[in-house]
Amino acid sequence: MGNLSEIVRVCLSTNALVTGIVTIGLITIITYIAFMLERKISESSPFVKKVSVNVSEMFLLLLVMFIIEKVFESLTGGTEVELGGLFANAELTILFYCLFVFNNRLIVLMNILLPFLYHPSLNIARITGTYWWLFVATYIILIVVIDYLYGHKNALIVSNYKYWLSQIMFGVCWWIIMWIDNRFPLPDMIGMLILFEVYMLVVRVIEQKMSTYMHAYTDLEQKVNYDALTGVRNRANLNKLSKEAYDKYITSDEPLTVIMFDIDRFKSFNDHYGHDLGDEVLRHVSHIVERELHIDGSKGQLFRYGGEEFIILMRKIDSDQCENIINGINKTLNEMPLYYQDNELSVTLCFGVTTLKREDKSFDEVFKRVDSYLYESKNNGRNKMTIEGKIYEYDRNAVLRT
Repeated sequence: MGNLSEIVRVCLSTNALVTGIVTIGLITIITYIAFMLERKISESSPFVKKVSVNVSEMFLLLLVMFIIEKVFESLTGGTEVELGGLFANAELTILFYCLFVFNNRLIVLMNILLPFLYHPSLNIARITGTYWWLFVATYIILIVVIDYLYGHKNALIVSNYKYWLSQIMFGVCWWIIMWIDNRFPLPDMIGMLILFEVYMLVVRVIEQKMSTYMHAYTDLEQKVNYDALTGVRNRANLNKLSKEAYDKYITSDEPLTVIMFDIDRFKSFNDHYGHDLGDEVLRHVSHIVERELHIDGSKGQLFRYGGEEFIILMRKIDSDQCENIINGINKTLNEMPLYYQDNELSVTLCFGVTTLKREDKSFDEVFKRVDSYLYESKNNGRNKMTIEGKIYEYDRNAVLRT
């Protein structure tokens, strides 16, 4: 190499083309898997779940590195420097991109340790030779870049110049480290660095296109499965999940309990104050119920069935255990009232509760039973709950009593 024409030749070579196609294909797969894995966890997810997702992402990165290595084992054309440079660029592209798309401390740690793990970096000549100061300075800058990538993903998503600056610094740091270890000609390093930037340009375009597609998919899923007014799951989603739950729990020793509730005298809110307030009452109630289900840790799923009626699916919790949960909802509803024009509105609920029985032929039978229990609560003065046919009064200060 050693001149511009040679650099251009390498960038346009068959090996470079194969490397680019393989790398871009792997990036596409990583983007999709990252979207599916990252949406499964949040700040409130259990520690074990977070660890399992992080380990899965780390395994994916190692698998991709293995595939790249096998691809390069099949490439026999080109000089050793050329193939080694293309191989390094493919790995650097994957490493940078995984830092960008995964919120994973294991991948961060791998990137920080990698300069000391790859061959021949275990040779301490780099820190005892003439350029030890260059290695130390470059390594510190690389750590800063990695830390920035991990902590400022949102900024990188919306800011092209921050993204480009980060990936340029990432590539420059790595190629300086590899130059210290191998001392290949400077024009070779410049050519490979340019090729790395070309790869990253293509990857950025793919990432943005994939991100647009994934967000469109999320928006569509939100519209299909969630109620636009309250933000909770809708009836269509209930129809799907209730069937799945029935098929799973009808033969299980673990209970599946269905809670149905509606807002007492909801029509009067619309008649006296207008539909805007009626909508606000629906949002207020659904948010409080969701909050209590989250605080309780029951993992109950809330659905808006229609109008002012809602359903909660409670897995692994029987009808008797639901007493405390409902009592907590009622208590919070009283402690966090809804105000309208400086007036406190009295919002109360009626509940029906039943647990799936072995003799139930379908979920429809469970629904009919819980619906009848709800109407028993309404027909007996409202602001009550009926559990397996037995009517209970609320106790705002203690566990519900019969």
